[in-house]
Amino acid sequence: PLGETVLECYSCGVRNVFVLGFIPAKADSVVVLLCRHPCAAQNTLKDMNWEQESWKPLIADRSFLTWLVKVPGEQEQLRARQVTSAQIAKLEELWRDNADATFLDLEKPGVDEEPQQVLLRYEDGYQYQNIFGPLVKLEADYDKRLKES
Repeated sequence: PLGETVLECYSCGVRNVFVLGFIPAKADSVVVLLCRHPCAAQNTLKDMNWEQESWKPLIADRSFLTWLVKVPGEQEQLRARQVTSAQIAKLEELWRDNADATFLDLEKPGVDEEPQQVLLRYEDGYQYQNIFGPLVKLEADYDKRLKES
């Protein structure tokens, strides 16, 4: 297991693990991480003493190779946190605003609050403003984030 080592292409720095693979060096007991295209297909690999034909992906049978990530035992799996896809989506949404957000932040009040749905008819201008005000603010915040990124 590599611990907290960042998996990235040695040549171009791509970090998408689904396109990364490894090539063993001919002489040393070293492996080099390279992306599938274009790095693993370049002819310059032969000059570097790497076996281009032996490129293999880091993911096999829908899981990382065992020398990359340790397979958890039964005890570890039992104590693992059960996470739903809805929780994952909410956490990814929180990460847009705060990269340090954790699962504890999901339990804070106000995280799950959805704005009120718009109505076909409103009793008065006050009700209209109370419903559309938060919607306009959400849209303005979204546009601001979009321009900043």
